[in-house]
Amino acid sequence: MNSWLRLLAHACGAAPLWLLHGLGNLIGTVLSRVPSKPRRLTRWHLEHCLPALDRRTRARIERESLRHMFKAVLEAPAFWFGSRRRLERWLADEPARRQLQALRDEGRGVIWLCPHLGAWELSGLFCSAGGPMTSLYKPQKDATLDRIMHDGRTRLGARLVPTDGGGVKALLTALRRKEMIGILPDHDPPKGSGVFAPLFGMTAHTTELVSKLAARSGAPVWFCIAERLPRGRGYRFHLSPAPAEVADPVAGVAALNRGIEAVVRRMPEQYWWAYERYRHQPDGAANPYRALR
Repeated sequence: MNSWLRLLAHACGAAPLWLLHGLGNLIGTVLSRVPSKPRRLTRWHLEHCLPALDRRTRARIERESLRHMFKAVLEAPAFWFGSRRRLERWLADEPARRQLQALRDEGRGVIWLCPHLGAWELSGLFCSAGGPMTSLYKPQKDATLDRIMHDGRTRLGARLVPTDGGGVKALLTALRRKEMIGILPDHDPPKGSGVFAPLFGMTAHTTELVSKLAARSGAPVWFCIAERLPRGRGYRFHLSPAPAEVADPVAGVAALNRGIEAVVRRMPEQYWWAYERYRHQPDGAANPYRALR
């Protein structure tokens, strides 16, 4: 099984992007038409997070989000194991590169945030191609899958550190060396390791790490989003600053979530709405997803 998983990853890595995205479209379309947990989660999130949109618009975003979810799964091996020349072509966004270099030239390091939006695996590679970078990483239980993901994410020189005390220390050390770090900011951290703050009008358990690192290092905090272009034509990168209050010890976590909201609202079709973002709730509040299972 492990050898087959590795062979499948390399086979996907060699496939053309139009084919991978076409398969993602097909699987996502089928999933949007049959009862499934991803469809239920996506619909619930859109109803609660974007209630101002009319039903037809939410239905369209639901279909597109499920398609993009499978595009994300199928395209990752192409980033990790596909041709180096093709990867460099996907990363060749000169305005974004100049913007990244200008941030590095400030000499304060950079905290890059890559939420589950667009081609986030490519966002990480784009940042790591710009200089020394240390990224936080949750090791996988399956050893083969862990090795595949580790090898892919470090392809352009990034250093991965685990989500524990040692990993956090390594991130701060990298910032003190004026290097870059990468964090996935929209996950639901383990119970007791985050605080609650509004996100799309609901209470979300949110990491404090970004705010603490920004406050201690003085490094700027920016979002890096790789927009997936239609019909396998490649990607476009969008770099934008997080709200200035993100480094504030009191208001920082809420500011982080406002920043996430802002980038998601620009392209909600490409957000991974099937993730159980609101699983942990304050004491006494029920898990909102129990009724969807």
